[in-house]
Amino acid sequence: MHPSHSPAHAVPGAPGPVDAVTGVATGELVTDVLAGRAALDALDEGIRELLRNRVVVSKQVQALRRGTGEPGIQHARENQVIGRYVDALGDPGADIALAILQLCRGRLG
Repeated sequence: MHPSHSPAHAVPGAPGPVDAVTGVATGELVTDVLAGRAALDALDEGIRELLRNRVVVSKQVQALRRGTGEPGIQHARENQVIGRYVDALGDPGADIALAILQLCRGRLG
């Protein structure tokens, strides 16, 4: 953790560090609709970029497994991924995880 992000250096009442993507201070209340929408758009772009990167890495892992004779898809591993999304986001996390897995490996069947 960067020292400036440490709770020991926090100033009561001061906004947190500024998010490099959105320009909004961490924990800051958005009070302007246009600024809030811009922050959401920036977050969405960051999510899309992360997903594009995940697709690339997933395809590489699938190719490596197939190269060793293993199946490209491992259902136990996918269940672990789904479980982590559910743990973090509640029941909707399962739908998000399934959509991400489908994006990365294609449809089953």
